Amino acid sequence: MPAEGRARALGLQALPDRVLRLDPALPFGDERDLDLLPNTLPPQRHLGYAVQWFGLALTVLVVALVLERRRSRPIAR
Repeated sequence: MPAEGRARALGLQALPDRVLRLDPALPFGDERDLDLLPNTLPPQRHLGYAVQWFGLALTVLVVALVLERRRSRPIAR
């Protein structure tokens, strides 16, 4: 059901198809926090995360290959 139909069914005024953005100068609403935070992580920490995630990806790949190989072999009876 389109927005106009819902508004009419509920007896409300339909809103235009626009994005409503809050004005930080108004006394109500959320404050905008657009401050850029400094990067406090040292390069070793970034490298550690990269190694960790590549290791996890490699582990998942190896497990998937082993399971696929076991599934494709015929069952010996």
